[in-house]
Amino acid sequence: MMCRARRLGLAAALLLLFGGSAGAGEAGGGDEYLARVRAYADCMIDRGQDTYGAVHSPSFAEALDRKTLKLLEGDALRRAAGIKREEWGIRSHDRMLGGGNPQHCENLYQVLYALGDITGDKKYTAVADQSLEWFLTHCQSAETGLFWWGEHAGWDFLTEKPLEKPAGNTHEMYRPWVLWERSWKLSPEACRKFAVGLWEHQIADHETGDFSRHAAIDRHGPGHDAPYARHGGCYIHVWATAYQHTKDPVFLKAIEAVLGGLDRDRLHGGMVTGGSRKRGGRTAYDLPVAIAAWEAAELVPEELAGKLRSFATANDKAFCKAAEARAGAGGVARKSDENLWSSGYGLGGGELATMADLCVVRWRQVKLDAYRQCALEVADKYGEGAINVSFPVYPGTVGKVITLLVAVHEMTGEGKYLDRAEELAGRAEDLFLTDGCPLPKATHVHEHYEAVTGADTLMMAMLELWAARQKPPVKVTLEFTDR
Repeated sequence: MMCRARRLGLAAALLLLFGGSAGAGEAGGGDEYLARVRAYADCMIDRGQDTYGAVHSPSFAEALDRKTLKLLEGDALRRAAGIKREEWGIRSHDRMLGGGNPQHCENLYQVLYALGDITGDKKYTAVADQSLEWFLTHCQSAETGLFWWGEHAGWDFLTEKPLEKPAGNTHEMYRPWVLWERSWKLSPEACRKFAVGLWEHQIADHETGDFSRHAAIDRHGPGHDAPYARHGGCYIHVWATAYQHTKDPVFLKAIEAVLGGLDRDRLHGGMVTGGSRKRGGRTAYDLPVAIAAWEAAELVPEELAGKLRSFATANDKAFCKAAEARAGAGGVARKSDENLWSSGYGLGGGELATMADLCVVRWRQVKLDAYRQCALEVADKYGEGAINVSFPVYPGTVGKVITLLVAVHEMTGEGKYLDRAEELAGRAEDLFLTDGCPLPKATHVHEHYEAVTGADTLMMAMLELWAARQKPPVKVTLEFTDR
């Protein structure tokens, strides 16, 4: 593994190359992580924005050639586009090789805002604001108010239109959008239209709250009978924020309807986690929806807030019951743990870290010991051994583990977790930050940069690690979005 001194020297060189300086962080260790994050951010600002087609915009590219720092083209594009799903777990219709998608870059925005606060260099804040405002005001469907973003949609830098295949016309939230407050400040009317459009065009039945996570963007076309709880939580938070800003009662009605539908599902077989109500999986609890309901309760009138908290608490009870059963069966281990470092659609090993990070978020909300114990147990599973590279490893997977270890260190005060986080950060540099390029590779075996595999999650984790290494630790505003 590259020694720490060598990593610091390379990081400092990258900062000089991309126009930054170490600045903050001189009060403690881990300065190389701040340097790495700044080099990544500076590179995305200088070389990763839209300079293509007839309209140049401050949008960030989804994928780049790490040698040329331009959109993929020629042989590089053919190689990247030709990667099959079974080779790395990414579906073709979840990729946006010729354009951008803010939800895939959400943690990049968080990093930029945090760097503005940490370093005092307001270019980071200004660029993030410019990029978000441009997207909000240019990439919204006039027919529905939905944005061209999420799991399957994006904006084409060459045609100046929504990306066509393999991305498309389907609206599905990829991550909860934690930047609503900033977004409302930048473009309140676009945010209002989106919140209304989400109610009118994503929710199929306004009485029962029935919906599908999929809806058409350019026309009225909501699906039904597949109301995934995680997505419902995203919507509830959108509407709660919209109500806070507008006081329009339509958003309270939307929350009531979807919350009621999710709660009925919970009581009658469990909330939908895959397929539809008639086929597919069910779950007795869902941490993302519990987290979202708890957050939304702070933004709405008390009667509805009470319903949201009760719903979240019911999820807690189901989680605690399941945790007791797992403890009796030997803990959180499961078949997919054979490779803790594999992630991707339909792959579960690396998602154990996601579950534990969710437990951390919910523990911070309610301080239930079951969540703390789950986080500790998973952190210990990642606490030793080499990263399994038998399947392509995503930078985002390693980032989630680092985030978990930093959080468990905060919970327990035990230095071993921070030491392991630092060890994994060094290994991540060896795997992903090669050839002097500050942009992480898409995986440890794929040479291009592609946001969908979580480069921004890794960089956000490195910033959290830097903050934890300061004396005293630095508080940074970064939210776990991979939920």
